[in-house]
Parts: sequence; C-alpha cells; structure tokens
Amino acid sequence: MKITLISVGLLATSISQASPAFARGGVHLLDPPLNPQHINGLPAEVRNALAHMCRGAQAEHQFAAYSQNSQVLVLHFEHFRCGNGRATCTRAGCLHQVYTRTDGRYRLLRSYYGPEGD
Repeated sequence: MKITLISVGLLATSISQASPAFARGGVHLLDPPLNPQHINGLPAEVRNALAHMCRGAQAEHQFAAYSQNSQVLVLHFEHFRCGNGRATCTRAGCLHQVYTRTDGRYRLLRSYYGPEGD
C-alpha cells in the first residue's frame, strides 16, 4: 500500500513538471478514438446541425479544427461517424463544412466534398 502511494506521488510529480505539449499529449492518449465529447464541445448551432444529420454521432479528435482566432471552424467528416457506419463520404471525397463566426454565432459558410485531410 505504501509503495503504491509513493508510486502515485512520483507519477503526479513527474506529470506536473512535464512540458505543456506532453501534458496535452498525455490527455489525448486517454481520449478514445471515437468520442461523443468531440461533438458536445462544439458551439450549439453546429451541434444542432449535426444532430439533424444523424443520431448517435461520434467523432475523432481531428473532426473539428478552429483557425483565425476561433473565427473559422472546419469540420472534417472523414473523422465523423453516424451510429456504427462511416458517414458522409462518397467517391468524390468526404464532406467538409466551413463555419464562420459572425455576431457571436457560427454560420455555415460552405460545404464541399474533398479528399481526406483537406
């Protein structure tokens, strides 16, 4: 029991002294590949649009990417799943949506099909 407590203390100390990049990476390791939290953390208007697309949606960590000081949000649907299946990808590519923040709300600017990682 005493050895376990010492081990936990040493682990906590080493994590607290790690670089911020390592700390973020460590948290990412605990994050399951498909996680509904990757959708739940999005702005309400984006979550509502996704809820209309499918039920039981889950997303990988790379699904949403913010840029331009969080004014632009791009969704990469190659990292998105409806229920059990892969969603919104065709032979033309995978759906991508670009949202822009205007007046404190995110609005859909454009949708297009493109190669994965586009």
